[in-house]
Amino acid sequence: MNILLPVSRGASFADALRLAADTAKAHDGRVRVLAVVDRGEIRRIERGARPGAIHLARHAAEEVEKRMVVEGTAAVGEATRFCEAAGVPVQGEVREGEPEEELLAAAGGCDLLVSAVASHFAPDMEDPPGRLVLSLMKDGTIPVLLAGAPPRPVRTVVVGCGGGLRSERATGAMARLSLWKSGCRLILLAVDDSLEEGGARLAAPRRILADAGYPPWEERIVPGPRLSAFSTFCEAEGADVAVLGGWGERRWDDLLGRSITGRLLEEGRRHIFLYM
Repeated sequence: MNILLPVSRGASFADALRLAADTAKAHDGRVRVLAVVDRGEIRRIERGARPGAIHLARHAAEEVEKRMVVEGTAAVGEATRFCEAAGVPVQGEVREGEPEEELLAAAGGCDLLVSAVASHFAPDMEDPPGRLVLSLMKDGTIPVLLAGAPPRPVRTVVVGCGGGLRSERATGAMARLSLWKSGCRLILLAVDDSLEEGGARLAAPRRILADAGYPPWEERIVPGPRLSAFSTFCEAEGADVAVLGGWGERRWDDLLGRSITGRLLEEGRRHIFLYM
């Protein structure tokens, strides 16, 4: 398994680094650490010059570029040393370009992208948390594992079964990577007031796990409003990871608190595996 770990700004990157290393170690994988020096930000500095001060703006942009390269190199070095100490094969790289384009290109050679929920990739720290990483996931480019809580051993995984194609894709991506196939308690969960309809929601994920040779798992159907019922169930069962098929149709900025994914991210008590 090849894991892509993009370097982001802020303290939450440490959680993503630990989760990436733990996941690679548990699944015989390797980590690719990537820092992107944002050329777009450097160009914005150059364009912001007043008339007659172009040379000053260019000098400022050059200084920013040097600083970003130094910071990126240091972050990559620290991350690679952490992985090496954990016994995980690792490769580090610093690129210059547009962050989204560079991450998209790197994702093509990887199986899983690991990031923190509160990831910031813009130098000014004003990008919405996780926007860039989640935009890649929304395009179905690569499955995403978000460090939604301080890393801990994964013992219980809850797979959300909404009955649609997204649930099938998320479960299929998990099975394709053999994530949490051994040593974990796996629960298929459908939230529905009807046992019959809830059972129908479980059918496709059940087939996917069976075809992938997963050991026996548990199945639950619980009633109630989806947001609160799913969250309450995960809390009661001590879920370490929730597997979900995306975050709905609205923009990510408008979603927090209005979907199961948004609720779990706000709570910050467990990691979230997403694929659309």
